[in-house]
Amino acid sequence: MPATERRRRRALGYEGRRRFVLEALERPRSQAELRDALGMSNSGMLHLLRRLERDGLVRPAERVCCTMIWERTDPNTAIGWAGHDTAQGTRADTG
Repeated sequence: MPATERRRRRALGYEGRRRFVLEALERPRSQAELRDALGMSNSGMLHLLRRLERDGLVRPAERVCCTMIWERTDPNTAIGWAGHDTAQGTRADTG
């Protein structure tokens, strides 16, 4: 990947990085792949992935030695941020 493209991705805001990760996770990918593609630090990438996990959008699929593999969750069953059902756009606990 050219350095200019990597710099452009690094300049993305939170929403841009989030969108990139969700698109990249069309298939399971390692945390290192995502980190390198965005030009982020290990801790920054983990922080972003944990936020997405909290929002119910991704989950750790497996751990191979020291590498964590991440995947998208099923959007039909994902519970989003603050208990909002991402598929329906409604609160999950209100029925």
